[in-house]
Amino acid sequence: MTNRNYSINTMNNFIKKLLGFSVGPVAGAFITFITIPLTTYFIDPNEYGKASMFSLFQMIFGTLFYFGLDQAYTREYHSSSKKLNLFQNALLIPLAMAFMLLIIIMIFPSMTSKVLFNSSELKITSILFGVMVVSMVIERFILISLRMEEKALEYSLVSIFTKLAILLLTLMFVIFIRRDFLAVVYSAAIGQIVADLYLVIRYRYLFSYKEFSLDKKLLKRMLWFGLPIILASSLSNLLNSLDRLSLRTWSDFYQIGIFTATLKIAASLAVVQLSFTSFWVPTAYRWYEEGKDIKYFKIVSDSILLLMSILFVIILVFKDLIVYLLSPEYADAKFLVAFLCLQPILYTVSETTCLGIVFSRKSYLGIWVGLIAIIPNIIVNIILVPKFGAVGAAIATSISYIFFFIARTYFSNKNGMRFSVTKHYIVISLLLVGAFLNLASVSWIFIANILLLILLSVFQISTLKQIWTIYKKKDLKGLRLTQNV
Repeated sequence: MTNRNYSINTMNNFIKKLLGFSVGPVAGAFITFITIPLTTYFIDPNEYGKASMFSLFQMIFGTLFYFGLDQAYTREYHSSSKKLNLFQNALLIPLAMAFMLLIIIMIFPSMTSKVLFNSSELKITSILFGVMVVSMVIERFILISLRMEEKALEYSLVSIFTKLAILLLTLMFVIFIRRDFLAVVYSAAIGQIVADLYLVIRYRYLFSYKEFSLDKKLLKRMLWFGLPIILASSLSNLLNSLDRLSLRTWSDFYQIGIFTATLKIAASLAVVQLSFTSFWVPTAYRWYEEGKDIKYFKIVSDSILLLMSILFVIILVFKDLIVYLLSPEYADAKFLVAFLCLQPILYTVSETTCLGIVFSRKSYLGIWVGLIAIIPNIIVNIILVPKFGAVGAAIATSISYIFFFIARTYFSNKNGMRFSVTKHYIVISLLLVGAFLNLASVSWIFIANILLLILLSVFQISTLKQIWTIYKKKDLKGLRLTQNV
């Protein structure tokens, strides 16, 4: 095979698999898009704010119990010949921790209910929380297994099934049973558990321990890689939680509800984030093992930056229509959406610029990334949330993720993944300016957003040329991948 055909096939296969992994998240996003206005129509912001705290604690406990072994599993996958035993060794500790939490909750349900909901009466809901954490851990490792095997269709179908289960249960609860925060909690929890039961049955071969052997050397290596990720993940969780925790401290459940509903709108970009990262992580590891030229990584980075920035402006142009679907009670969400959309954009793009960290196995650098991001988050939340509520929290989140991107990119560059990101910083600056402009409710904001789109296109004209060259099937060796913008 000629180098020209090899290059073309590499990028064509990349695009095909990316599209395959995107089917589920995109379809899931469509289902979620139906679920959000349905929920916000029947449930007021105060109740929605309470429900968000359940999801917040669920995320915190789930991530802690992974012990970084989920990331270690992806790192070891392509270098391991015994993949089933690798899966089972990686799952062992997180699953044991999740079951320990469930047992503690079952012994002290009232205390757990008090911590979660500020009420000691919701014992069944507390136990459901514990079951859901166990379910989440199992789901996490099964989905990683599908990702690493690059089974795009199966991965997508699972995403669709989970979202569909939650939608149907939400309909049942808000129409026939109740219209408070527990409707959101029960529908999300039961839907998730039902979907995960299907996963366990469908992939039960992963839990066949007949040939299991505890590989202490492997487990030690994975823990050595994963333990720093616990601290990094804890900082990341805190980074993603400080907005709502700050609102809970200095504001009220109404502001939390508005903020959470806006996060759901920003989830339209998180769909792209999920689709891309689900495929990109195993692909990047494989490319690294195959010794792919850095130009391939740069093409992907520039392309995802272009895509995410264009989607950002599209959301700004239609933000009034999108927010209208939530119900009039959530009208203030239109002032937050631009800032909260920066979070999935910056995280997704950073996944293409941080690879030097994981390739060098220096997972401890994630701790420094978390600290660098969380300090400005705390400072801005303290300054802005008491006065501006949800708007202040949204600004704090966006600024902290800019520091998150800078730190990830810097440490990656220092560890071998060196390509120019000048273009990235110009585009990010323009997006931040656009977010502040959209705080104003003025007649000329539509024109300003169109001008922003033009500016973004001008600064990324080289990326457009690269994509056009690939589309026309020209030799990728001829692409101009200089260190300039």
